[in-house]
Amino acid sequence: MSDDKHIEPAELTEDQQHRIFLKDLMLNRSESFCMLPWIHIHTDPSGLGAPCCIGESLKGEGIGHSNDHSLVDLVNSPKMKRLRLDMLKGIKNPECSLCHHQEKHGGNSFRKDCNKKYEHHFDEVVKTTDMNNGRITNFRMRYFDIRFSNICNFKCRTCGSHFSSQWEQEDLKSKEATGQPHYAIELTKGNTPEFVRDIRNQVKNLETAYFAGGEPLITDEHYVLIDEMIKQKRTDIQLVYNSNISNLRYKKRDIFKLWDKFEKVVMVSASIDHYGDRAEYIRHGTKWKTVEKNLAKLCESERVSLTVNTVFSVFNALTISHFYKFMIDNHYYLPTSQPWSLYCLEQPQEYSIAILSPGHRLQVIQQLRLAIQYMQDLEFSAVHTQPLEQAIKWINNLGECTWETHKTRFREEVTRIDTIRGESFVDMFPELSYLLKPVKTLAP
Repeated sequence: MSDDKHIEPAELTEDQQHRIFLKDLMLNRSESFCMLPWIHIHTDPSGLGAPCCIGESLKGEGIGHSNDHSLVDLVNSPKMKRLRLDMLKGIKNPECSLCHHQEKHGGNSFRKDCNKKYEHHFDEVVKTTDMNNGRITNFRMRYFDIRFSNICNFKCRTCGSHFSSQWEQEDLKSKEATGQPHYAIELTKGNTPEFVRDIRNQVKNLETAYFAGGEPLITDEHYVLIDEMIKQKRTDIQLVYNSNISNLRYKKRDIFKLWDKFEKVVMVSASIDHYGDRAEYIRHGTKWKTVEKNLAKLCESERVSLTVNTVFSVFNALTISHFYKFMIDNHYYLPTSQPWSLYCLEQPQEYSIAILSPGHRLQVIQQLRLAIQYMQDLEFSAVHTQPLEQAIKWINNLGECTWETHKTRFREEVTRIDTIRGESFVDMFPELSYLLKPVKTLAP
């Protein structure tokens, strides 16, 4: 039984009542307020800053660059100050359009999740905010998501050079050979010493550290930060990863031995879109036997809470039930597992399920229903099948087929990459071969 004394509203001072009202208004009723601009800053692999990893400014000039700005400069950049003021005034800033879109269609959002997770810092962030200009003082980073580089050992078909150094190298070589521009982006690597120092100084404030990439488990900065956490005795930080799980050792460092030093179970989201040869095609660089071995090791570990994040694209659309059945039959996905996620790809548009005809979309939905039924027969709960149910709703709301708009791009890119990598889309996905080799119609 709690010893806390219950305080009736009448016993509260006017100031206390105002604070409670403001907190409820912002966190629960506001459609614009988000805790993140007060407790977090994001930089992508090029050093481009944004309020979070899904901020609209990442499509443009961001809020500044870590290459030539300090952490405080980014936190109190003009765009960030404007964003905080808009949120407090109930104005929906275009920066947050993705969350607003998800909420408009009845879904959950990153904004809502963060408001729940970090609401205990609300009073603190209000006190540190200048309500006239949106500037905050004594910034304390609670949620870490800094992408130090695009270092990655994979070249996933649905990714690109911005998030993969392997893609970057391949595209630059291809560009040099043909003289034609492709996806190639030459990233400006490195951060100012001040920025790196500022990040290390924030370790004392962190609650959650999210590592993504590139591939975080082969990134030097990841281990520097982990070592700093251990040095500062901040082993209570929640570690969260998005990883291709191809390497659980790096430069003789065993990630499990490092994780053992931390108090909380480590959250790992493995990026896997298929199994066997198809996994190796979709995420080039995959050695399926190695990934499967590491998957089994992570499943068995009591130190890890494992989920799988699958990108749902044209590549796995017509065999998605096969993927789920394989993972379930091999005991990687159990009714007791954390729910896996299914990310419905929208970019690049030429790889989206939106390019498929209405008839083939019905086949995709049938595949999802087969997977759902299989899971239900094995007593998976509704929370496990929900991502697949949401994918069905997403497909039903896609609108008209976009094939005519994107078919040229699809064929050019698939053919170009197949040629460079010595692969064959037609051989790997015979059920989709008509996309690359259209059936010729006979003259009447």
